[in-house]
Amino acid sequence: MAGDKTYADGDTISNDDAYELIDKDPDNFHAAAITPGQFLEYYRKFHNPGQDILHITVSSAFTAAFQSANLAAESFREESPQTTIRIVDSKTAAGAQGLLVLAAARALENGMSLDETVNFLEQTRPKTAGYMLLDTLRYVYRTGRMSKTAARIVSLLNIRPINRMTDEGTMDMVGKVRKRSDGFKKLIEMIKAEAETEELHFLLSHANAPEVAQAFSEQLQSEFKCLSLTTSVYSPMMGYAVGQGAIFVGFQPQLDL
Repeated sequence: MAGDKTYADGDTISNDDAYELIDKDPDNFHAAAITPGQFLEYYRKFHNPGQDILHITVSSAFTAAFQSANLAAESFREESPQTTIRIVDSKTAAGAQGLLVLAAARALENGMSLDETVNFLEQTRPKTAGYMLLDTLRYVYRTGRMSKTAARIVSLLNIRPINRMTDEGTMDMVGKVRKRSDGFKKLIEMIKAEAETEELHFLLSHANAPEVAQAFSEQLQSEFKCLSLTTSVYSPMMGYAVGQGAIFVGFQPQLDL
């Protein structure tokens, strides 16, 4: 919601327009989680007869999306009892969540059943990690961890936190830098230490910061053997929470299908 108008993310407003509204008046922009009814409409819209549904949600520690998806699935099963629908909590977000979705797609293309794919995701999730570099702490008050005034004051110190997705699906601060270039170096060091291989799939998400994402993707390509490297823009819902300029890098080794 921006002012007195309500928009559907990715449906009735574009990413560019949403980020423009956030930048123009961030305190007059409000976000709300998707409802079970909205999920149900998506299931109806995209479901084809004879097909089952696999829905991989953002971490349930962040939003009520996982719970809402399960409620919608119950209703959809009543409408379409011949359809199997499975809801999986990714316990991550952004680029790491995207890598899990791509892994599931490859598993299905290689002939895995729906249940086998869900089991495969359970094994894949611990191997898929993600770090986020914030560009500012100005908007951290939206998470409830700091007052608005304190967030604005701390942002003047030009501190850029580095956060890591935990195994429980939450996010912990694991470092902080003042310069973005130092943040890039630190991210690469952390990825190398955790992954223990230089052959990785990457999915890089950015909050309305394509130039930042491009610069970091070039460094990733120089430091790793990128099995794949995809760049995407954060949904404005995510960008609203972390602040424009943030980047999130998800990484994953080659998986045995």
